[in-house]
Amino acid sequence: MGATSVEFAMVAVPLFLFVLASIELGRGMMVVQAMEEAARSGCRIATLKGQTASDANAEVQRMMSISGIHTYTTQVVPTDVQTAPQWSPVVVRISTSLDGITWIPIPKYLGGKVYTASCVLPREAEPE
Repeated sequence: MGATSVEFAMVAVPLFLFVLASIELGRGMMVVQAMEEAARSGCRIATLKGQTASDANAEVQRMMSISGIHTYTTQVVPTDVQTAPQWSPVVVRISTSLDGITWIPIPKYLGGKVYTASCVLPREAEPE
């Protein structure tokens, strides 16, 4: 009985650390995919005729809130996509600090690190 308790004590800590690390890694992968999909969706909106950068920002906000990510910044280039010429690149960039998306407080290793997801698509417009 005593040997079993000692063996469990030796194995339990690494096992629980491994399980928590697996959960955190899965969460990180989910956040990366969510940010990349939000950037793609926002960029797609920004490239359509009649849409504005604020429409793209609204789409990014919608996609990020679905994923439960609330601390991020969005940048749309050019800022006035309606005047951009046909086939010119439109970029939507989303950035977030890894401190804001992790469930485990590990600022020693990831403190201050920033992940950025972006998408570049050609602007659709009427031929001139």
